[in-house]
Amino acid sequence: MQAADPRIGDVRWPGAMVAVEIVDPTTGAPDAATTKAVASAAHAAGLIVLTCGSHGNVLRLLPPLAIPGLLLDEALDVLAEVIASTR
Repeated sequence: MQAADPRIGDVRWPGAMVAVEIVDPTTGAPDAATTKAVASAAHAAGLIVLTCGSHGNVLRLLPPLAIPGLLLDEALDVLAEVIASTR
């Protein structure tokens, strides 16, 4: 996902929690508006994604530890589609 979209900045995963930073692709500045739009679209698609970070530009994913691999793949596919469609 990160290689396909220049708006995805840093991706961090301390354990099961994943943080996906959304930035302006030109300046690298935090993009809270796009982050909020992605979270809203993800929710509409049935995926719960939280926003966080000092600048409000981080998507936080915290799947259950016992999530089946296929379900995790499906969730990440939904997230990728939502990010791609939020321009």
